[in-house]
Amino acid sequence: MTEEDRATWEDQEVLQLSDALRARQAEYPEVTTRTDVVLLHPAQALLNTSRAAELLVVGRRADPRAAEGRLGPVTHAVLHHVRCPVAVVPHGG
Repeated sequence: MTEEDRATWEDQEVLQLSDALRARQAEYPEVTTRTDVVLLHPAQALLNTSRAAELLVVGRRADPRAAEGRLGPVTHAVLHHVRCPVAVVPHGG
């Protein structure tokens, strides 16, 4: 990936993340969120972040084909290698 492509990708991801968080941040202004967009595998990015985090919150999608309670590969990796408490939150939609 060229540096220009990477910068464009980062800009797009930052905007998408900001849009996704806007309503929750307005609803819960007392909760501090720190956002970071990185070009890494999701599990590795979360594990890197967990080194300095007080709590790591990860989502869990409900896959109707998966066995009840089955976690995806990113959540599984995080739970087995994380360096802080983790909250696994099921997708509400």
